[in-house]
Amino acid sequence: MRLCCFPDLDSDEGIAELGFSLACEGRRIIMPSLPGYGNSDDPSLEYYATDNFENEAEVLWQYIHAIGLNQSQRVHFVGHSMGSEIISVLAVKYPGIVSSLTLLNPAGAREAEHACSLMKRFISSGLRTATEFSLKFAFSWERDYEEALKHSIPGSKSPFALSRIPQRLSETKRLLKGRLLENIKNTNCPIIYISGSLDTVYPPGKTANDLSLSDRIMRVAVGDPSRFYRSVIAGLHHNTTLAPDEITAANITHYLEKVEGGRAV
Repeated sequence: MRLCCFPDLDSDEGIAELGFSLACEGRRIIMPSLPGYGNSDDPSLEYYATDNFENEAEVLWQYIHAIGLNQSQRVHFVGHSMGSEIISVLAVKYPGIVSSLTLLNPAGAREAEHACSLMKRFISSGLRTATEFSLKFAFSWERDYEEALKHSIPGSKSPFALSRIPQRLSETKRLLKGRLLENIKNTNCPIIYISGSLDTVYPPGKTANDLSLSDRIMRVAVGDPSRFYRSVIAGLHHNTTLAPDEITAANITHYLEKVEGGRAV
């Protein structure tokens, strides 16, 4: 059983289902809430008033160290959206602990992006996803499952609470610098790229298209096909951590097994 670390950059409820599905796939899962997320304390200004994600990566490393893991116990790191850039920084700073990086709908791969354009895409995708899930749950058995899940997970502070808005704005500014590819260039671990085909925030593009996000990651950052794995899941949007989360979990597990078996795609 190999350990997967999935930092929470939403609410505890936002990633709980994917974590549960990964656990059902036989993985040991840890999902730490970084400062300013979930029920973790809000950080100081010095923590987020930077031009990179090194502080977030350092907190993640300290957590891994605090729970008793060491350089001999390598971990599969999974990061969704902004989390992808954070775990890429961690892999550069502490390569000995990293078994692989799974980039779910990764952010930070576009250089010099305009803030208004990014915010519009996030808002539009969020509204579309919320509407779609509301309609789906209203007419499916998963509505009862969701209600039961809420009773099992402690309520958490919204990442968009008033006190957390300055941190969210700082994160957006840092994402616009687009340093994900630069970070990946300085890693040597397997890279797994997974996206939803309907992601309008960071569209995957068509496979084998030189301008597609997955090809840019492979050709610009990874370079070596033997350490790169990709999957674009039909019908899913940017929030691949939500239902049908079992599909995302199955994809992650499939590629982690390839990584562990040393097989390339």
